[in-house]
Amino acid sequence: MFEQIEFIYSHIPQLLFGFPGQRPGGLLLSILLAILAIEVGFIFALLVGTGQQSRSGPVRWICQRYIDIFRGLPLILLVIIIYQLGGIRYLGFDINPLAAALTALILYSSAYQAEIVRAGLLSVPRQHVESARVLGSSPGHAFFAVELPYALKVMTPAFVGQAISLFKDTSVLVIIGAAELMTITRAVLGSDISNLQHWITLYLFVGLLYFSIAYTVSLIARRWEKRSRSRELVHSLTNY
Repeated sequence: MFEQIEFIYSHIPQLLFGFPGQRPGGLLLSILLAILAIEVGFIFALLVGTGQQSRSGPVRWICQRYIDIFRGLPLILLVIIIYQLGGIRYLGFDINPLAAALTALILYSSAYQAEIVRAGLLSVPRQHVESARVLGSSPGHAFFAVELPYALKVMTPAFVGQAISLFKDTSVLVIIGAAELMTITRAVLGSDISNLQHWITLYLFVGLLYFSIAYTVSLIARRWEKRSRSRELVHSLTNY
């Protein structure tokens, strides 16, 4: 048991930050990929989610097909398609594992977030929007000043769940060797047969790392939500 603990302890820097000269990697890279995919994906999701409410039939059709395609494909298959089967290399480009991984995560995340955005926008009371329009707001101003802030409050729990799920889904990037946590874990174990005794312990430790980040994000989101509700209650009582 002591040998297994010593083995994990000696490789903690690699598991957290990647190998020297190839950083960021490991857990840090998994976190960064998830954050970038959520943030960039939200921009696409906002366009696609609002596009589903468009009066234009072709726009609604394109947005719905976008969601159907990238939400319908398993993430691991999407990663492989972008990295190997997309024909990019034959066009004179050479996409590296990190770029392929980030692209796949953005497309995958944006499809799920687009549905969250659509549901959030549908939850906005029409009276709020109509009141803003009566007061002279343009459609764009009413959207950003009234609809989007209200919808974001409704969407927050779903976005947190999506962020946690996407962070854990970064583990499938091991299929293309993108130097995230699972890839580094496999590299640490290597092909040395003497490391077989460390497999279970090491993977349990890696599972603990995933759980720690997911639980921390969930805990922060719950506290933020409680504080937000408390501020709204105080504001309502003050106005009353």
